Amino acid sequence: MVNEGKRTGVECLKDAIKHYCEGYLRIQLKGFSPERFLNLCMSRQIVIWDLCYQDSGYQFLISIKDYRRVRPLVKKAQVRLKILGRFGLPFFLYRNRRRKLYAAGVISFFLVLFCMSQFIWDISIEGNYRFTDDTLIHYLDTRGIRYGQLRSGIDCDVLEENIRSDYPEIIWVSARISGTRLMIKVKENEVIGSIPQKDSSPRNLVAEKSGTITRMVVRRGKALVRVGDSVEEGEILVRGMVPIYNDAEELVREQPVRADADIYAVTSEGYQEKIPLLALSRAETGKKRQGVRLRFGGFSFLWILPAWGENPWAMTSKSTQAAILGDFYLPLWVDRISAREYQVYEHFLTKEELEQKSNEIHQKKMENLKQKGVQILENSVKILEEDSGWTVRGEFLLEEKIGIGSPFAAESVPETEAAQQTDPSMPE
Repeated sequence: MVNEGKRTGVECLKDAIKHYCEGYLRIQLKGFSPERFLNLCMSRQIVIWDLCYQDSGYQFLISIKDYRRVRPLVKKAQVRLKILGRFGLPFFLYRNRRRKLYAAGVISFFLVLFCMSQFIWDISIEGNYRFTDDTLIHYLDTRGIRYGQLRSGIDCDVLEENIRSDYPEIIWVSARISGTRLMIKVKENEVIGSIPQKDSSPRNLVAEKSGTITRMVVRRGKALVRVGDSVEEGEILVRGMVPIYNDAEELVREQPVRADADIYAVTSEGYQEKIPLLALSRAETGKKRQGVRLRFGGFSFLWILPAWGENPWAMTSKSTQAAILGDFYLPLWVDRISAREYQVYEHFLTKEELEQKSNEIHQKKMENLKQKGVQILENSVKILEEDSGWTVRGEFLLEEKIGIGSPFAAESVPETEAAQQTDPSMPE
């Protein structure tokens, strides 16, 4: 049987493994009627493959079992068969039957792989944003789950339950073992788990900085300033005492409340930083070194070319864990090390470098302000030359919230005292 039609990749892989285990031959076919021989093989369900015409004859592959069945067909078709090659496991074992150390090495290799496959050599965590990998791996270590742990000693169901109970922010956990890797997938709760308790203690709102009020929205408390007023740092903006009047518009008492308001003001802020005359720079010399470090468990071996001279070297490394067939990880890490020689020297800052450094300082200050939600209305920067270097001075005109809470201990004014304050005819 020459043509079996289209087959999937899995079927081809299974046939290849089967042929290798049973052994197969490469045959050269010549004679009076090779086409009749091929038709006879097809009628008797004899499988041949990789059929091609080469060197004035046909060549094909056939298994050892089917080769024994074609002998009666050779005379009938008047052809000659010549064995060009022998392949497969039976022939490999026969050729190496006297190499005992080689066989022992192969057996030991697979035995070591089998023993290593019983342990966990890699832990992967996916879906975590609030908790870092180091945090969760440290948690696993407290539970006795670490690199080199026996696979049989890990109960994935119990592990999932422990993570959910110890981390309420994690609402879903999936843990499974694939090869020598422990794979953990989590999903965190995007909604706040518990509502924080509201602080209802009385307070005033005071000015955090000096400025001019531009807009304000008072939700609770009594405003003591209005838009356009200039305020100083520490001045009370909203008082946490609300007067309560009766129907006759007489003050009955004052009720302490927790002042709440959004008060924006135009403020100014400045900074000052020093830049020295000399700066350190680093220039590479062009010399390079390459090296490799092998890490196996707690042991490591480093090989790298020796360094010559007194100049320092900048070293970088890229680590890779050895793996076989996807998730079959081994306790072997290979670090590829690259080193570059450089020189450190001092030089006077040029005008361009000075401007670049001052711009970097100014931009960093602006980014910090924007992260706080402050609106920058105007900004300016100056560079002043001094004997020891330069001074960078920056000024910002900002619009920002200036009200901060200032708690106070106060009791509501009693009704009798309030009545005395509102009616002067009452005796003391």
